Amino acid sequence: MATSTLFLSDSSQITTVSPIPNITGLSFFSHLHPPTRQHYSKWTVSLTSSFASPPSLSTDVLTITDAVTSDGAPHPDPVFVLYATLSWYFHLPTPTHPPTQPGAPQKEWAVNLDRSGLFAREEALAAAEQAGLILLFESAQPDGSLLPRAMKRAFWQISYPFMKLPSPVVYTVSQGVRHPIRPRPARNLYRRHVPSLNAILTFRLARLDDAPLVNRWMNMPRVSAFWGESGPIAKTVDFLQRGLEKRHSFPVIGSWEEVVVRDGRVVESGNEEPFGYFEVYWVREDPLGRYCDAQDWERGLHVLVGEERFRGSQRVRGWLGGLCHYCFCDDPRTMRVSLEPRVDNERFIQYLHQEGFYKEKDVTFPHKQAALMRLTREAWSGPAA
Repeated sequence: MATSTLFLSDSSQITTVSPIPNITGLSFFSHLHPPTRQHYSKWTVSLTSSFASPPSLSTDVLTITDAVTSDGAPHPDPVFVLYATLSWYFHLPTPTHPPTQPGAPQKEWAVNLDRSGLFAREEALAAAEQAGLILLFESAQPDGSLLPRAMKRAFWQISYPFMKLPSPVVYTVSQGVRHPIRPRPARNLYRRHVPSLNAILTFRLARLDDAPLVNRWMNMPRVSAFWGESGPIAKTVDFLQRGLEKRHSFPVIGSWEEVVVRDGRVVESGNEEPFGYFEVYWVREDPLGRYCDAQDWERGLHVLVGEERFRGSQRVRGWLGGLCHYCFCDDPRTMRVSLEPRVDNERFIQYLHQEGFYKEKDVTFPHKQAALMRLTREAWSGPAA
């Protein structure tokens, strides 16, 4: 048996004890608070598969049983239990089953949910469907019952357990552009454990007291070459102030926090290390919107990694996927995310292609020649695990 740990976005922890090297069979889950080791709940998951070495793309079945709280009472929230279980499952190594013939259809990664145990009751199944964790498909069952299935692509598009309702649709006009009125961003935007990097990724709204940090980054030659914001700290303070005052855009600080073993326990280190500056904007009323067909809820990104130790392809996959994840979860009406890097930023454009972006065209701005890179919700398969 092997033990694995996954932190959820509220900093609680899922610990899983699973068979190795083949995870088929029983796995034992516990949900706890790492600093105090307080146990909230536990449950058992049985994974069955017709494939010899799961996970497989579409033949796996999850059966969840014995879900109880720390005092032995039945677990009151089957939706959370399923969410935590799927978080573990979709962090497993991605199945790679090439088609038997060239050009044959490829299946998407999905797992079936057994309608027994915790989900024997229709109420529990309906709650999971309403939360977006499962979709119901027609099946060949004799009784004609629908097959509950969780899809990796769909799983990464939901914001459970912190469901965020979209803002009302009320339009206004700014500088001749008709667009929805935008809500102000939250202070803490995003938090996710990236097990492959053994770290927690966070994004938060930038503050004026971030000016010394951002100023240091902006004065790096490789950053200044693309951003053109080098200069004294007063210039950076003004830069951040203007960014915070915009209604269609906001500045963001990204941080990594390492996961460590302390006193025999897997915990967050407590040391968040800022690594980059980002801007998240609505394309409709941004200057980019004048050069392209912009959707009402299309998001755009500007990116800057300042810390050398957090550069490299693995880290890029982590934070780039995290930014896209934030954009698609922040508002379910966002169908597309766009970036407009300078055309000579070839390495970053390659990273964008790897994430699922495509190049639509070149855009000639007054200050640069850019490649318009776009990612659709439908084409995005989720962030790096």
